[in-house]
Amino acid sequence: MWTDSKTALSWIKADPRNYRPFVSNRVVEILESTNGNEWKWVPSRFNPADEATKWGSGPYFSNTSSWFSGPAFLLRSEQEWPSLAEEIIPTTQEIRSTILHHHSFEQFIDFSRFSSWISLQRTVAYGLRFVEKARKRRTTSDHLQQPELRIAEKTIFKLVQREIYADEVRSLENAMKNKEDRPTVRKQSTIYKLVPVLDEFGLLRQCSRLKAAKNVHHDTRFPIILPGKHYVTELLIKHYHKIYQHRNCETIVNEMRQVFEIPKLRVAVKKISYNCPICKLKRARPIIPPMAPLPVARLAHHERAFTYTGVDYFGPLLVKVGRSNVKRWIALFTCLTTRAVHLEVAYTLTTTSCISTIRRFVGRRGPPREFFSDNGTNFQGAERILRTQISQGLSETFTSSSTRWTFIPPGAPHMGGAWERLVQSVKAAMKDSYAEGKHDDEGLQTLIVEAERIVNSRPLTYLPLESDEAEALTPNHFLILSSSGRKDESRDELRRNVPIDQTELNTLRKGLGRCWEAMQEQLNIFWKRWLHEYLPVIRRQPKWFEQSRPLEDGDLVLVVDPTKRNDWERGRIIRMLPNSDGYERRAIVQVGNSKHVRPVSRLALLDVRGKCVLPENAGTHPGEDVAASSSDIGRTAIIDAASVTTI
Repeated sequence: MWTDSKTALSWIKADPRNYRPFVSNRVVEILESTNGNEWKWVPSRFNPADEATKWGSGPYFSNTSSWFSGPAFLLRSEQEWPSLAEEIIPTTQEIRSTILHHHSFEQFIDFSRFSSWISLQRTVAYGLRFVEKARKRRTTSDHLQQPELRIAEKTIFKLVQREIYADEVRSLENAMKNKEDRPTVRKQSTIYKLVPVLDEFGLLRQCSRLKAAKNVHHDTRFPIILPGKHYVTELLIKHYHKIYQHRNCETIVNEMRQVFEIPKLRVAVKKISYNCPICKLKRARPIIPPMAPLPVARLAHHERAFTYTGVDYFGPLLVKVGRSNVKRWIALFTCLTTRAVHLEVAYTLTTTSCISTIRRFVGRRGPPREFFSDNGTNFQGAERILRTQISQGLSETFTSSSTRWTFIPPGAPHMGGAWERLVQSVKAAMKDSYAEGKHDDEGLQTLIVEAERIVNSRPLTYLPLESDEAEALTPNHFLILSSSGRKDESRDELRRNVPIDQTELNTLRKGLGRCWEAMQEQLNIFWKRWLHEYLPVIRRQPKWFEQSRPLEDGDLVLVVDPTKRNDWERGRIIRMLPNSDGYERRAIVQVGNSKHVRPVSRLALLDVRGKCVLPENAGTHPGEDVAASSSDIGRTAIIDAASVTTI
């Protein structure tokens, strides 16, 4: 198909719906029988249709005319056919006109400049006062009065409604001018179901069903409609959130519903609470990594009891000395492998008394290979002095090439759970027999020995009644070869009080050797039972299963103190200290001008934007090298305990 009209060709190749009905209908008829791509342009001088319409003296209809034979260029190749030098530009002739009505509302107050509802309200109130003064109306006081603040509040609400609900306000105003009986807004409006009405001040209010309620505030019967996602609404919610001390979101929702009707109010209140910095501080919780593998000290089987020993103090206990009551403390030593305990009375919290207590323990149980303890923060009344004494005085006294002292990080009692749990067991064993202020030193010594026997007789594993074993495995099995200490009567024959000759003496010596071998065999049986019965019990991980977001250098944290809930110190992580399993469970934290080693379980991450930039020398401070090279349990001090080995 050919045409010499560029306008018609533009209509055919365009969307017919964009043009007026006459052109649109003609184009649709053409496209029903042809394809738009079949239409091409031809110059007017080559158009055969002009033979019938554009002639001067008369039409030329001979057999050789272009009316019958067509234009001459059709006999040549398509490359020589006429074509447009440029693409067809869509024409604007006969275009369908579209009327778009846009109503712009110019806001003369920039709400985003205000950070609180009070400042916005008072600023608008002062602005309205200036307008009143400009109209030469007097003001009764230099300070803002309640009516002025109330008018400023309504003005702010009115401006917000004119900005967001401009069509609804205009529709209701027109309906009021026309004196319609039931003015309403269009159904497509977001507040259509609220049945909005305009009050005498021009505010949009919900026409509720409480119109006839008596002794109910006007704002409750006809609440003010506000958009849920406007900045002024956020300021208003923050104001209520602050008034009610960052408490329960439902309280804020309930109070605001007494005055306002805000779509999705509960979602907006929860969003404000979630982003509130103070609420973030209150919600901060420690990020605890998965539970660490048990240290070697807990798994060192076929070793002498108390080879790896945990030390802790508890008390004080009051004993009677003369006519007065004095304080005594109990030093608990526990074998980390067999879970046996040894109790000693500590008469004071001084370094000398602590050293004497450990000497008595070593003299009875033998020198341990490694001591484990906390940093002395659990000792009430002398924690600062005792922490220094334990880390210095004891380390200098108990020193050898085979003994060392390991400290867990401060504020990490869960890392010393092996002895903390036994402290509870010993207290339970002493509970019924101990009477405060009625025992003397001798009675207290007897009491702790009885408690030691009871705790060491506790079963380590569960033993069914139908089991082939005679008794459950207890710590006493590794100390006295039985749970209660009863001896084997069959061995009494080895202790005869009658004269013996050399042959009988040799026989007795062989019997003693066999007795020692039998004792070792019995210990091997106990250790075998320990491996088969007790080891699977401690294999299971009881808590802290989920992978958590690891803390990083430069994170801002709260140093958790269980004794102070609303006064946790804020600090910054200087350096994370990794463990052998790849997880970082300790960190060097800077609090003020001081730096401390704290467990990750005592650090609550602060959700703040950005990250602190560490100074170049932030990672160096006294004691860091010791902390960085510490073992899985805590900071390790290699000490020389010559005085212990010579006891």
